[in-house]
Amino acid sequence: MGYYFISIGGSGAKVMESLTHLCVAGLLPNKEKQEKLYVMAIDPDIGNGNLKRSSAALNNFDRFQDLAVGTDTPLFKTGVELANPFVWNPTEHDKKLDDVMSYQAYKGTPIGDLYEALYTRDERDTFLNEGFRGRPSIGAAVMAKKVALESGNQWMEVESAPWDKFSRLIHQDAKNGQTAKIFLAGSVFGGTGAAGMPTIARLLRHSFGNYYDEGKVMIGGALILPYFSFSPSPADQASQGLFASSENFLTNTKAALKYYAVKDKIYHSMYFIGDDVLSPIKNFSVGASTQNNDAHIVDFYGAMAAIDFFCSTMENRKEYSYISRSAENVFGWSDIPDIRMEDQSLVNVKERFTQFTRFIFAYTHLVKPVLGDLVSGKESSYKYPWFIDYLSDININDVAIKNFDEYTECFARWLQQIETSENNRSIEFIRRNFFEADPASIDPGQFASCAYDDNSGVTIHELWYRLAERPCQDRENTKGFGRFLRVLYDCCAKEEGGTK
Repeated sequence: MGYYFISIGGSGAKVMESLTHLCVAGLLPNKEKQEKLYVMAIDPDIGNGNLKRSSAALNNFDRFQDLAVGTDTPLFKTGVELANPFVWNPTEHDKKLDDVMSYQAYKGTPIGDLYEALYTRDERDTFLNEGFRGRPSIGAAVMAKKVALESGNQWMEVESAPWDKFSRLIHQDAKNGQTAKIFLAGSVFGGTGAAGMPTIARLLRHSFGNYYDEGKVMIGGALILPYFSFSPSPADQASQGLFASSENFLTNTKAALKYYAVKDKIYHSMYFIGDDVLSPIKNFSVGASTQNNDAHIVDFYGAMAAIDFFCSTMENRKEYSYISRSAENVFGWSDIPDIRMEDQSLVNVKERFTQFTRFIFAYTHLVKPVLGDLVSGKESSYKYPWFIDYLSDININDVAIKNFDEYTECFARWLQQIETSENNRSIEFIRRNFFEADPASIDPGQFASCAYDDNSGVTIHELWYRLAERPCQDRENTKGFGRFLRVLYDCCAKEEGGTK
């Protein structure tokens, strides 16, 4: 197994979304296609929109990853295994803090008096279905109590889904001589992430103590600093009750960073990622399905941090990592470092991600309409040589194909959100209009230079020519729809001699 990712709260779910797309694009360090990425989420607000959107991309990938695209390609090279249940909820439905902490049993005692002094009436009386409302003190208490109830100080040893399988996989890795690399992502300024990042890491350290001490278990974390703000209206404030306040984010962050600097020495590698320009949230939401914030460049960096950690070893790991950008108001490919794999080989992120983007665009705008024609009974689909060579004998209604179709929509939507310019800054990875345009309006030159500072030499006309002329490079390990995707991906590779 080897790689484990745990998202904590809404910010962690957004990092998970970006990591999913980078995983599908082949950017995780899995050279021999022997590892999988085990993914789970921790969130009391199991219906929040950020988590739902991230889960959609993951579930689609989970269902189409068995497509046989071959072993010698980065495409889909790291599969995923999802926890079951996927989301661990540290609270129960319709529970208040008083219920979780068994307040009535301690009312009138010194413990009860202390509890009343530590938490306000609003904090004690608010239902926790939509999270911890930006109060890490609530989250820390709930998680600590939940863990104590489940484990009797032996958490991870009990048969408690989804942790039971997680624990078995970690032990299996250690016994097989592998290093289990566990990466957590969450905010340090909100509720769930701020409470969960130190709590879960400490419990992992305790549960895998010997393996941790021997270097067979490594723990890394993307600690998300403030990068957004919101301004609830007076009506929202009156109707929503207890809610997070972005005015408190910096204060919460200062306290959290002091804690990590002085007390918490559990993480082998820590990545602090934030933004000095706070992006305004369009629609204020306490939680649930309406908490559906657009993807952000901070999420992308969080996912890159996870990849960097998965590539590291105990010998070359970095305890703290720093990164900067070339221009104040622009994020570009020069700000994204190459990935150094475990075997010390380098992967150029821009070239691999750009090839994958061309591949998704080509499928969405050039191939998918043809498949749609076939489903509707139009015979014109059979005129394309690549269809005759690769697709004439497959079931177009196969569930894996449908899930791949849905995934391409998830990717396009995520990329558009990442590329959105705001606060007088621009994100210059893939040109913003690339997935918005009708293919007929994309001239060959624009398709060839979909990425900034890049000219691949792959025009639309060149792509059609390659599809007709280029055979599959790995027929032994490819078949069906997977074989066609492999050919399409290879045809989207940068032309030899193309300019960088």
